[in-house]
Amino acid sequence: MNPHFSNDQTVEQAKPHMADETVTRDTPWALLMGIEREIRHAPDMVSFRFAVVSAPRRLIAYQQAFLVARNGANAFRAVSVSNVPTIDRNAPYIRFVERMLKAQDKLQSLDKPTILTVSGQGNNLQEDWQEFWPEAVLWQPLKAPDGRSLGGMVFVRSTAAWQEAELILLDQLADTIGHAWEALLKPATRLHRPHPRLRKYLGCAAVIAILAVLAVPVHQSVIAPADVIAHDPVPVSAPINAVIRDVNVRPNAEVKAGDVLFSFEDAELRANYEVALRSVDEAEAELRRAAQQAFGDAKGRAEVALRQARLALRKEQAQYAAYQLSQVDVKAPIDGVAVFGDPNRWRGRPVSTGEQVMSLARADQAELAIFIPVSDAINLEPGAEVRLFLDVDPLHSIAASLELSSYQPIKTADGVLAYRAIARFDEAETPPRIGLKGSAKVLGDKVPLALFLLRRPLVALRQKIGL
Repeated sequence: MNPHFSNDQTVEQAKPHMADETVTRDTPWALLMGIEREIRHAPDMVSFRFAVVSAPRRLIAYQQAFLVARNGANAFRAVSVSNVPTIDRNAPYIRFVERMLKAQDKLQSLDKPTILTVSGQGNNLQEDWQEFWPEAVLWQPLKAPDGRSLGGMVFVRSTAAWQEAELILLDQLADTIGHAWEALLKPATRLHRPHPRLRKYLGCAAVIAILAVLAVPVHQSVIAPADVIAHDPVPVSAPINAVIRDVNVRPNAEVKAGDVLFSFEDAELRANYEVALRSVDEAEAELRRAAQQAFGDAKGRAEVALRQARLALRKEQAQYAAYQLSQVDVKAPIDGVAVFGDPNRWRGRPVSTGEQVMSLARADQAELAIFIPVSDAINLEPGAEVRLFLDVDPLHSIAASLELSSYQPIKTADGVLAYRAIARFDEAETPPRIGLKGSAKVLGDKVPLALFLLRRPLVALRQKIGL
């Protein structure tokens, strides 16, 4: 301190300098630089949004400020409001602001500062405007350094008109806000956000690529339940009318030619055979007696002819009884696999001549029966590729080729109306065990991928509307 000046003189001399410094700090441009500094130093998006709607109040007067982000073409989303800690997305006030900006952007692009008035709005917006806002508000757009629109700010006040100097200050401040906003965006968002023109080209390329993919030809296909059945099995039927006493083989058991498959009750058959033999003896005795009485008697000779005919009839009956008795044990005519259901269902059951009890199939001669529901039917040609996925091994497929497909649908055991198709296994494949079940994928004609994906919806739509 200079010893030639007293303390009071020093204070008095310092006062003008302090006043000048205060005046300098309170000038609009000084305030603008301070606000810009505060916005640029916002550590995160939350602090940035709060500063954007609150700090400009030190520079210009307003009742409320909105920060809105552009959300696609002609759409805006309010992200921050002064004097409000959190935004209720369903609040009528917020919804009005977003609807008003969307409607205004359709009328004229909001890419420059604009004073919005109630007179330029539609009837619905005018009613809400009069409820929420004064006659005029200020729109200030915000842009990124590359000129891309980020959104903007809405300033609301009713005390005075907007001055030219205020618009200049806000335009300068908007440039800083746009730079800071872009800097706070996530790096991944900035890197992956394409230029508007590039985005347009990418969209066109994506549409062309999708159309090209939808035009790629693919095989129509249908997946239907399938059973492994025997090819040309030998039926084993009841040779006589009788009651089955026992079934000597198990289902799907391998048998040799001559093995007994099932047996009939033989008590009645043996009795019939014994009675037939006695009838033959009786007829022979009557024939001998008639022959002894026929000497010199014409009537006796006629009786002999009758007895001879009766004896022949009794012998035929005895032979038939012997044949029935010989059929008590039904034997396998060939080597194969016995295909039938539960053996207990046959024990003690009377059967008629010709009624099939089981069938014999050759283990190496199996084929595939496919039941295609009518609603899933496609055009199938002989030789079409078939892939069988067995329920016991769903991860592996067995190749086959379509042999035939029925013209008339039948009702399956599940009550579904379906077409029955037969497929033969490829020679290179080992046929699976007869009786196994699974799902068969049958490939049809080649069609565009679009038709492959939309065939069922198109069929349902046609059935619904009748076009």
